[in-house]
Amino acid sequence: MKTPESLRRTITAIKGGLYKINQFMVAVLMIILILDVWLGVLDRYWLKLQLGWVEELARYIMIWAILMAVPCCTANREHMGLTFIAGRLPDRLRLILQVTLSALTASFFAYISYLGITFAEKGASQLSTVFGMPMAYAYAAVPVTFGLAALQALLVFLEDFFAALSAEYQTPSLPQQEDI
Repeated sequence: MKTPESLRRTITAIKGGLYKINQFMVAVLMIILILDVWLGVLDRYWLKLQLGWVEELARYIMIWAILMAVPCCTANREHMGLTFIAGRLPDRLRLILQVTLSALTASFFAYISYLGITFAEKGASQLSTVFGMPMAYAYAAVPVTFGLAALQALLVFLEDFFAALSAEYQTPSLPQQEDI
């Protein structure tokens, strides 16, 4: 049977791996977005091809890129602004607050993901203006990204929980004001 400390390390490794993959996806989407907007500017002022699809593509890529950043923030505890209160609490109370907030955050993100599934299903019958693609592809950003955020919040919760059980317990660090 694994010890709480080895479980915490495993969870931390999984969380870090998901974070890196997610961060890479955000970077790729941002590069595509920059190239798309750059093409739109070139087309408007120089090429004069009247490419109507660049604006619509930029809109959907931006939605996905912004929402894909939510799980990254969740993994690093950058989404919660309670550092002012938590930083003044004793270690044990801070841990209880962090574990509670992680559980609430995971539940909230899972609920938003669940609602997003219905939202995306309704978009299956709608078509985008220029591409003619089902809007479910654009709307799927909500359930996918909030599902990933719920998973990251669950991993943060488990990481804190097993850290509290381990012999080498240290209070998880909070983002500092300078880091935000």
